[in-house]
Amino acid sequence: MKSIFRSCLMLAVAGLLFSGCKKGDTGPEGPAGAANVIYTSWVATSTWVASTTSVGAGKKTYYFDIAAAKVTQEIVDKGTVLVYMKFIADPDGEGIAKLLPSIYYNIGGAGTQYRFQYGLFPGKVRIIADVLPTGIPSESNMVRYLIIPGGVPNARVAGRDYTKMTYEEVCRLYNIPL
Repeated sequence: MKSIFRSCLMLAVAGLLFSGCKKGDTGPEGPAGAANVIYTSWVATSTWVASTTSVGAGKKTYYFDIAAAKVTQEIVDKGTVLVYMKFIADPDGEGIAKLLPSIYYNIGGAGTQYRFQYGLFPGKVRIIADVLPTGIPSESNMVRYLIIPGGVPNARVAGRDYTKMTYEEVCRLYNIPL
């Protein structure tokens, strides 16, 4: 009789414990992270192609394309793409990542100026270099791009100006490893 009583008592206690459970309240939203932000590895600038359409007196224009399947028409229209370059022998310091567009002077001298910029197309990122007066961009520079889709928190916040942020600040904002 005692064992039946104990069994019934244990079932009653277990029933009370589990019947009183309810789902807790939803907690506050966490900080924005890199869940939807896409970033590439650093890659060496490829073989530069001389442009036949962007010509002008006193300059040569070169470009190379990076295949970028994640750069869709929606990204071009509604997202943000940031392209960074590390220049060899940069007078500002080795390994500094600079947001394009950027002007680079050949080993710090004013004799040759390289004006780097980029263009976006669905499926590719084009790196462009205008060289004044003459020269060919190095194939030892490194380039990387970040894609911030539309709708990602912090992406297009009013007043957010990525040109005033360092590469390190952008990486911290989106939890991107340096």
